[in-house]
Amino acid sequence: MFKKIVCPIDFSEFTNEIVAYAAGIAKKFNAELHLLHIIPNLNYFTPYESFLTPENLVAIENNINTEVERDFDKIIKGIDIQVKKITRTGITFVEIIDYVKTEGIDLIVMGTHGRSGIEHILIGSVAEKVVRKAPCPVLTVRPKGKTFQMP
Repeated sequence: MFKKIVCPIDFSEFTNEIVAYAAGIAKKFNAELHLLHIIPNLNYFTPYESFLTPENLVAIENNINTEVERDFDKIIKGIDIQVKKITRTGITFVEIIDYVKTEGIDLIVMGTHGRSGIEHILIGSVAEKVVRKAPCPVLTVRPKGKTFQMP
């Protein structure tokens, strides 16, 4: 049923639990597991634009990519299936949807633990946006110990 599964990750404290869910499903269906991390585009989110020359941006992105690769290795340690590690830069939900469409993904497994309170009201939830716009099923996982808080 599922041949390709993507699990968007943010390296939060809940990432291992969500990846374990995705890996279990991928193993059961003998599917490819893609771990996707989105780095926010620094051009859009920084108030320090005058300090960020193109050279500085490249250096920062290289540094981030090195850290992300190290974090990926920690996450996949102990997972006994083949995993593709992907990093993209941009707006998180847009990049997830684009990746799903481009790669022909059959299932998205992602956490529901992001923003809360006023930040959720103003910006919204990445998981909510992905559920609304995804061309395939989305399984959302609320990590153990994470309680729901009304905004």
